[in-house]
Amino acid sequence: MSSSHAAQGITLIGVGNMGLALATALLKSDHRVTIWNRTATRPQVQTALDQGAVLEKDLATAISKNNIIIVCLLDYETIKTSFNSLPDRDVFAGKTLINLTNGTLQQAREMQTFVLETARAKRYFDGAIMVTPQMVSGPHSFLVISSADDDVDSVRHVLSPIGRVQYLSGDITAASRFDLAALASMYGMFSGAFIGMGLLKRAGTSDGNDENTATIGRVIKEEIVPFLTALVPYLGLIAGSWDEEKWEENLGNPVGMQLQGVRNIIVACREEGVDHGGEMLDGLADLMARVVERYGSDAGIAGVGEFLLKGRE
Repeated sequence: MSSSHAAQGITLIGVGNMGLALATALLKSDHRVTIWNRTATRPQVQTALDQGAVLEKDLATAISKNNIIIVCLLDYETIKTSFNSLPDRDVFAGKTLINLTNGTLQQAREMQTFVLETARAKRYFDGAIMVTPQMVSGPHSFLVISSADDDVDSVRHVLSPIGRVQYLSGDITAASRFDLAALASMYGMFSGAFIGMGLLKRAGTSDGNDENTATIGRVIKEEIVPFLTALVPYLGLIAGSWDEEKWEENLGNPVGMQLQGVRNIIVACREEGVDHGGEMLDGLADLMARVVERYGSDAGIAGVGEFLLKGRE
């Protein structure tokens, strides 16, 4: 390795499932990893130790040992609680802090202010890991980072064992925005999938028997997943229509027709006892109805975005 790519000392704050995956990836790349966790007896901590990490039970000591600090905790409240326990925040002075904790845009702004102005760290990077712990360091693993700091390459080297590192911009909120946008898309898919699975589970219960007797694993894997996969590119087309404000462009799928389909799902959920399924779709149906009211039933579904952001009546 060249000096710019030499193994480095890294302190990892937080050793849950994701923290352990990070520690494993960093250790495999010969980085020297010091770990700290609020609960030192967690099984993940012991696993990291077995792989070569060094445990420091005192947070200040753990931070002082290395110039690169990676934070991967449950939430920002946990970060605040942990950092507030430090007797002296000057322990961060001159260090690089990389925060990979999921949070809001405002939390990213506030953390940058705390790290750079209050704690007097040298550099602050906000980031997000865009895979599950099991996928870390695999072929599809990637991270997004944002920072006003110009020296992105050195941080990219530190994080590269975890996955491909994508620098977004100097806006500290960029990584959080990307993370939340991706997760919103994922959980939106999950929400619809649970409604669909609920309807499938109700098959065979029309005789009044409330038991969920239907087996859905095969049909989801072999039929629904391929159906959804084929539709994924459609999202890009919708986004393009939104960018260009082509509200009348329906891409062959008029919003009026789609609205009727959503309303049918809502009614079916209530008739078949898929509790809350209809409620989960009510908001979408309302926005689609506004598109129909303004642009007509032949318009495109991209118009939902206009009302989502602007709340136009």
